[in-house]
Amino acid sequence: MAFTMKYEIVPRYLSGPSQRRPVLALDPCRFMVAHDTGNPGATAASNVAYYERTRNDMSASAHLFVDDREIIECIPFLTGAPEKAYHVVYNVTTDNARYGVDANDAAGAVELCYGGSINLAEAYKRYVWVLAYACYRYGLNPGTDIAGHYMLDPARRTDPMEPLRLLGKTFGDFLQDVEDEYASSVTPDPPDALLSVEDANKLIHFLSASYLAIDDAEGQAEFHRLANELRKASGQPEE
Repeated sequence: MAFTMKYEIVPRYLSGPSQRRPVLALDPCRFMVAHDTGNPGATAASNVAYYERTRNDMSASAHLFVDDREIIECIPFLTGAPEKAYHVVYNVTTDNARYGVDANDAAGAVELCYGGSINLAEAYKRYVWVLAYACYRYGLNPGTDIAGHYMLDPARRTDPMEPLRLLGKTFGDFLQDVEDEYASSVTPDPPDALLSVEDANKLIHFLSASYLAIDDAEGQAEFHRLANELRKASGQPEE
């Protein structure tokens, strides 16, 4: 299967090793965590720039920031070998109960930027798309393998519920949007050839004899069309 790359993911990695980017390999990704920045008006670029300036001041981080113009990856996850990002505190256990692992060790983190001059509807489209793409890349189920940060740390966090509220959406609506994006963006592999090349070419050989036996342009055109249909059915280029 292939995934439609509607948007560019811009790699702009934090310097590391540092507190925000420890340069530690992520375990096989088990789930995704949906965040918002909680900093209305700050763009993806400004958030990443702040993280870089303060990379050794604190450990809190995320893999991707999304606004209405850009999807920026500041810790490798979709554009490089996946690394850990510290986006959920270790002393909560909801992630372990749900997925059997700490989010920091085996989950991707995507931050939605909103407020100020940011067009939230456009930012949301990119947010939904990049989460669908992450599910595709890591073999996750969009309906069950995305958690809101508020679910994992309900005593401290509410994200991403504020931008969802501004959009008039529930978390269930959001998950359905990701599922729909996933379904519309994944292109199935082409079906196996209906005919072997060998059998198709044998039939084409018989058609060629008929093609050469008649002196009728319309009839010859029809034999040529049938030969090309056989080529297509066997995965060969038309002639």
